Amino acid sequence: MKRSAALALFLVLPFAGGCPEPPKIAQMDDMVANLANLSKWHPVMMAKGQLTFDSVMGYGPEIFPVLIDHLIDETPTTIYDDMSGRNPLLCDVVLLMLLELFQMKWQDFSKDGLFIATALNNPLYSIKWDRPTKFKVQKHFRLLLEELNLNK
Repeated sequence: MKRSAALALFLVLPFAGGCPEPPKIAQMDDMVANLANLSKWHPVMMAKGQLTFDSVMGYGPEIFPVLIDHLIDETPTTIYDDMSGRNPLLCDVVLLMLLELFQMKWQDFSKDGLFIATALNNPLYSIKWDRPTKFKVQKHFRLLLEELNLNK
């Protein structure tokens, strides 16, 4: 009897705490990847009011490395621009978010090859950068993040 009770307890204990929580990095990565599902982008307000955007922007500095990783993610978003007939990429969205979070301007990255034209009202549709530039901007943000962490 004692043996079967001990066996039952042994089988139940691992599940008594519920499901294990997914790793935080995976959760943050999933949140950032879900930015591809944004449907609207305002020139000033960005995507404020959309749950995914608000969740990422309000997460805190812990999510910065994950955002920086997605600076080279060329997944199209569901945001559609009638004038150009294209969908901005996830890396474009992440770039504008990082500029906001780091309180920087695109001109701070012009030496890396980044350019955002002013011909259109919305900067999301005006980002001009190629793949090598994306890697340079990503490296630049990583260095900025290191500086922030060293100053703490």
